[in-house]
Amino acid sequence: MRSVGDRLVVGGGARAVVLRRCREACEGCGLAWPWALYLFRLDETGPAASANLVALCAACAGDRPGAFAPLLSERTLRERMRAANNRRTGALALTASRRKRLVAERGGRCEICGVDGAQRQLDVHHRLGLLQGGDDSDENLMVLCIACHHHLQPCANGCGRWARKPATVCTRCRVRRRLEELYSGLTWEEIKARHPSLSP
Repeated sequence: MRSVGDRLVVGGGARAVVLRRCREACEGCGLAWPWALYLFRLDETGPAASANLVALCAACAGDRPGAFAPLLSERTLRERMRAANNRRTGALALTASRRKRLVAERGGRCEICGVDGAQRQLDVHHRLGLLQGGDDSDENLMVLCIACHHHLQPCANGCGRWARKPATVCTRCRVRRRLEELYSGLTWEEIKARHPSLSP
């Protein structure tokens, strides 16, 4: 099973060169939102050097095989917010081993579409974003495939940021968020059991 443990190790110099080259935008579609961009190797057998790296959003990456890394380095505003939020709430940091454990505990599948980690890259999503005050507690984390992460992330930050996003995905995301607020004591599985039309 491929999961978030398959991270691409990229040096700071190579990351900086790609960041300048792509101007903080997807090299496939031009999406200018650096927090949503990932680095992939052009040639899987080659090194993780800037000439062999491409910055892509989740939509352009699709089911691209191989390891990946976030475009932004660990010393970003997002990471400083993560550390501050974790200190404030007492949550443990989200380490690679904790990510693997979380993926395994949640069945090694995307919590939205149910795709297995062997078929599509899995990642960990924050329900309440770090820049909005969220932390790394288990209650604030979801295991998602890269395609579902692509669709959920913008809805938490304001719809309309993604080009060519299907309206049905956006609607499902809004409906789910409203239902989770309405049934705050229930899990998403319990809510779907009460409303069978929500199941795919």
